[in-house]
Amino acid sequence: MFDRISHGGRELEFLSKVAQATDRRKFLTWSGVTLAVVATACGDDDDNGTGPAGPASPGDSTATVPSTVSTGGNVTIAVQARDADGRPLTSGGATVAATVTGANAAGPIAATDNANGTYTITYVAANPGTDTVEVTLDGTAISGSPFTVTVSEDTVSLGTGDVGILNYAYALEQLEAAFYVQVVTTPYTGITAEETQILTDIRDHEVIHREFLKAVLAAGAIPDLTVDFTGVDFTSRASVLGTAKTFEDLGVSAYNGAGQLLESADYLLLAGKIVSVEARHASAIRDLLNPLSADFAGDDVVDPDTGLDAARSPAEVLPLADPFVTTPIDASGLPTA
Repeated sequence: MFDRISHGGRELEFLSKVAQATDRRKFLTWSGVTLAVVATACGDDDDNGTGPAGPASPGDSTATVPSTVSTGGNVTIAVQARDADGRPLTSGGATVAATVTGANAAGPIAATDNANGTYTITYVAANPGTDTVEVTLDGTAISGSPFTVTVSEDTVSLGTGDVGILNYAYALEQLEAAFYVQVVTTPYTGITAEETQILTDIRDHEVIHREFLKAVLAAGAIPDLTVDFTGVDFTSRASVLGTAKTFEDLGVSAYNGAGQLLESADYLLLAGKIVSVEARHASAIRDLLNPLSADFAGDDVVDPDTGLDAARSPAEVLPLADPFVTTPIDASGLPTA
């Protein structure tokens, strides 16, 4: 239906508001020129927040996304479809999905339509790191998308007393074993047969140490740690052997510093046997780096006056190992004397 208004001998013709109740537009014809303008009383067109909600608007729809979660937990995203005036819809029917890039790449992940204007998206944060989550409604990004989710591992407590010290050693053996497994799996450029044999032997020793301590600790063992070797160039001999030297020297000093903290003579005996092997590893790596030199027992690790290896406390060792371990470690329960 059309209405007409005459003014100055000219006729203004426009579509009735009633006739256009399902159309957000009206058309004005003035002297042969047709203009489209926004309706002022149709549904929600007056932006006054009254009347029935219009169609879903991706740019106005919102989502509640957790900023941080723990590894292994679910990331649950709640989406509220809204119209162009920001009013929540009360019925479903839109296509809502999420695509995750980063530590837990996945998608597109289809949302569950709750049939009330809300949608739920869930994925598992299996890996620590940062996720970027893009949420779309009918193929268009919603307000605030993409979102950032930080996935962090739960802090691992080493425990107290002798169990805590053994877990401390177990954590270091996990780190060393993981490193040498990677070294042997992806040999560096130009590796020789002799170097391959030495590094393979060290790998086998470290894996045995790791599994032995895990068995001794039984139910008291900490979980597997997540390691980070992004700072190591596994194609480079210098990078690999330099890191190996750091780990072996650190391991020897760690056992030497922790031995005095053990109460059980049996555990002290076990630690002594392991540290002697670690010292052999350190000497072998140093000799690969500087053949036929005195560096196999350099003054930087062996005190020339006492002839004894360096000893470091857990408080000194863990910060040095931290760049290679992403799992937060709580060593506050360890004995200090």
